[in-house]
Amino acid sequence: MSIDATHDSARRSSRRWAVALCCWIAFIWGHSLIQGPQSSLESGFVVALMRPLFEAVGMTDVDLMSFLVRKFAHFSEYAILGILAYGHYRARRNVTPTLGQAVAKRFVTIWPDVSVMLVPVVDECLQLFVPGRSGHPRDVLIDLAGLCTGALLARLVSRLRDRRLA
Repeated sequence: MSIDATHDSARRSSRRWAVALCCWIAFIWGHSLIQGPQSSLESGFVVALMRPLFEAVGMTDVDLMSFLVRKFAHFSEYAILGILAYGHYRARRNVTPTLGQAVAKRFVTIWPDVSVMLVPVVDECLQLFVPGRSGHPRDVLIDLAGLCTGALLARLVSRLRDRRLA
């Protein structure tokens, strides 16, 4: 495969990861715009499904079950975001910058990685304007923990795969 074909393939891969990343951010923010009562119904449905498991470990407080389900949802959706962000980072790393891009390479390389960490802040701020919802700094920390966990998991899997292929 020629260098130009490899470069074009890397650009396409980077674009696909960027689209997936943007779609997932839109999903997260769209879900934050759901009003409180409907959001409570969603988590209540999951609590009802998980209740036998909770009770099997001795947990009977429905409010605690709901809290755990909601926080795990935060963590999980941001873990997926971390996986997508790492995939995008890795794909971008394989794109050779043109001369004009090389000048701004540090900003171009760092900005998407930093900006993805602003997603949970915007997410919690959005919730401040939705009836029945509220934004909490604790949730930003849970979201960032999920984001980092997803990115680290993706990195670990990527390294293991690279070692196996080497």
